Amino acid sequence: MVVFKPFAPYMPKHPEAVAADPYDIVSVEQARQDVEQRPDSFLAVDKPELFTADMSLEAWGRRARHELERLYESELTERTHGFYVYRLTDHGHVQTGLVATFSVADYEAGRIKIHEHTREVKERERVEHVSATKAHTGPILMSHAPAEGLRRILHDATTGEALFAFKDSQGVLHEGFAVPSKHQARVIMIGASIPAIYIADGHHRAKAAAVVARSPIHEGESKQERDHFLGVLFPSDELTILPYHRILNDVAPEEVRALLDGLTFSYEIESVPALHVPNERGTFGLSYRGEHHVLKKRQVTAALDVATLQRDVLEPYFHVKDVRTDKRIDFIGGKDAPARLADLAERDDVVVLTCHATAMEELMRVADESGQMPPKSTWFEPKLKSGLFIHRFD
Repeated sequence: MVVFKPFAPYMPKHPEAVAADPYDIVSVEQARQDVEQRPDSFLAVDKPELFTADMSLEAWGRRARHELERLYESELTERTHGFYVYRLTDHGHVQTGLVATFSVADYEAGRIKIHEHTREVKERERVEHVSATKAHTGPILMSHAPAEGLRRILHDATTGEALFAFKDSQGVLHEGFAVPSKHQARVIMIGASIPAIYIADGHHRAKAAAVVARSPIHEGESKQERDHFLGVLFPSDELTILPYHRILNDVAPEEVRALLDGLTFSYEIESVPALHVPNERGTFGLSYRGEHHVLKKRQVTAALDVATLQRDVLEPYFHVKDVRTDKRIDFIGGKDAPARLADLAERDDVVVLTCHATAMEELMRVADESGQMPPKSTWFEPKLKSGLFIHRFD
């Protein structure tokens, strides 16, 4: 049983002026430029470091609260208590999700399943943000095994008048709808029939919500609201995962020669004329100094490709033990990744390692087994915008 709780979201009057990309895929400079062009961009709330460098964590949180209060006064209005729908249409691909709040108790009990552990530094930052703003401002992307009853309700909701509809700079159409009140009890019942849901993206926001919910500092606030966090829930067959590729910097020719020689026994290695992005499991692309190779594992196992790449290549040949902290490694995901990687592959000191996309079934299997996926295993696209639905609990 999973609790789907309706809520009264705060939503912008001018969504296209407020909606912003997730804070963790935007650099400080990109955020600063966006806020200069769009003063009401939600990045001012989600990434307050764009205003002043070297703030204390407490001052950082206060600035986030200040920016959110400004939007409450000028842009954000409280909507009717209920369930909502967030639909994204990306050049023919459509995904339709339930916007609701979800139980911290379900998260702590493992009914809301995770596939990665949080990092302490990022966790402290998100805890401060939730605590200071007294709101859940970034929707957590979640998924579930398809439930046709819920899908029909959401489809019915999208036949009504849209609360917002706009295209972003990538041509993705973002739309919001209210679920008709006649369906509210049915949505709650469907939640009670779902044994588990899965966090696809947003582990730090979920952990922060749980920490704040249990904090005695917030005991004076609405416990019912504080004990639930904002999420958008999509059926697993509607989500798209793109590959997340690896980049190694400061690489010497002898390292690449040792790698190609050492992998001969466990991989079939083929030279190809251009950068290769794999379309099957157990296959990787390697590009260096304008030379391109396909590495195909002779015996494919059940392990995730990104885990295989870590075990077979990154650690033994480049001594990368922790991809979170090693400064030699970088990551590129998204639709424009191949073009960006092709440019990098011509450099003298960069190795480009391309991967096949992780499947939703693999993510769910790891979560079901209480396992942990390597960092940067999944790139979900299209991205949910922040600032369209705010869950306030003060």
